[in-house]
Amino acid sequence: MRKTIFVVAGMLAAALVPPSGAQAASVGATVVSPKRPLNVRAGAAVWTRSLRTLPNGTAVAIECQVKGQLIDQGPVRVTDQWDRLTDGSFISDAWVRRPQAAPPPCTAEQQTAAPAAAPAAPTTAGTVASGAIPLKTRGGPARSAILYAGLPNGTPLNIACQVQGEQITGTMRSTAMWDRLDSGAYVSDAYVNRGATPPSCTAPAAAPPAAAPAPGAPVAEAGRWVSPLPGFSARPGFRTPTNPNHVGVDIMSFVGTPIHAASAGTVVEVVCNIEAGHSCDQTGSASVGGCGWYVKIQHAGGVSTLYCHMVRKGVVKPGQKVAAGQVIGYVGSSGNSSAPHLHFEVHVNTPPTSPGNAIDPLPFMRTHGAPIG
Repeated sequence: MRKTIFVVAGMLAAALVPPSGAQAASVGATVVSPKRPLNVRAGAAVWTRSLRTLPNGTAVAIECQVKGQLIDQGPVRVTDQWDRLTDGSFISDAWVRRPQAAPPPCTAEQQTAAPAAAPAAPTTAGTVASGAIPLKTRGGPARSAILYAGLPNGTPLNIACQVQGEQITGTMRSTAMWDRLDSGAYVSDAYVNRGATPPSCTAPAAAPPAAAPAPGAPVAEAGRWVSPLPGFSARPGFRTPTNPNHVGVDIMSFVGTPIHAASAGTVVEVVCNIEAGHSCDQTGSASVGGCGWYVKIQHAGGVSTLYCHMVRKGVVKPGQKVAAGQVIGYVGSSGNSSAPHLHFEVHVNTPPTSPGNAIDPLPFMRTHGAPIG
C-alpha cells in the first residue's frame, strides 16, 4: 500500500436541520433502491444518524437540496447532492428518480430552523437473567469490547435489534447473537429472558455507540487492549507473497461502523493519505494509492497503531489522549480500497513508524488478550 501523504482540506458542510412552520413547495420523486431499503438520515452523509428506511418505489416529497457526501454507488446518478424531504430528513439524490429539473438549493432559513422530532423506534422487551452476577453491557458484540456497566438480574431491557458476535453460553441459551439496546450498548442474548426474537440490525444500527450510554462510563485500564472493530474478524494478510508491502491486516465491515482505539494512548496523526488528484472524501478503488483517512496512535512501550480507509476525517485530534475502546473514527473505503474495511497496523520501537518496524497485528493482539482473527 503506497503511503505518500497529501492532506486534503475542506470537509463536508454541517448537516442541515429541518424547517419549522409552514411547509415549503416540494418536488415529487420516487426511491430507486431495488436491493434493500434506502436509509433516511439526519444529515447529508452516510455517517449521520439513520432515522428510518424507505422501500424501493416509495414516493417522496423533496423540499430542497444541499451539497454533502459524494455517493458514487447509487443506481440513478453519481452525485454529492442530498435531497431534504419535507419532514427535514435527508436521502442521497443518487437513489432518487425525479423530474428533470433539480430541486432548489436549501435556503438559509431552512438551514437554521429547529429539527422535527423523530418517532421512537420499536423495541423488543426483555429481562436480564444473569443470576447473582450483573450482566455486562459493552460497546460491541464481544467480551473484548469496551465495558460500560453491569445490569442486575431482573433489569428490564428495551432491545432495538440483534447482531451476530462472539459465541456465549449463558443462563438462557448458547448463542452468538448479541442484543443492541435502545441506549446503543450491547448485551449477550445468552443472558436475556425475552419472548419475541428481535429483528436483525441493519449496518448502521449494528454499529457500537460513539459514546458511552448511561448508566456507567468506559473503563480505562492501563495496558488494556481491545479489538478495533468488536465483533468483526481480520483476514490474515500481513506481508503476503503477492503483496509484501501490506504491513497490516484488513477487517471487513460496514460503512459507518465505529473504529475503536486498540489501547490507551495519544493521537499523533489524523491525516488524508491519498494519491494526487484524488479525494479521501469519496469512495476509493484498487487503482488509487494511499490509505485514505487514517488515525495514528502512540501507546506506551514504543507501540503505535494505525487505522486506515475511514469514511471521513477521524473524530479525534492530534495530541488528544484516548482510552482503550474509545471511538476514533468510522469505517469507510477511502484510498486504496475496493470495499468497506479497516486496515489495521501495529508498529514497535516507535516513533517513527515505518514498514521496517511493522509487525503482524494478529499474534500481537492475541498475546494482549484481544484477538481479531
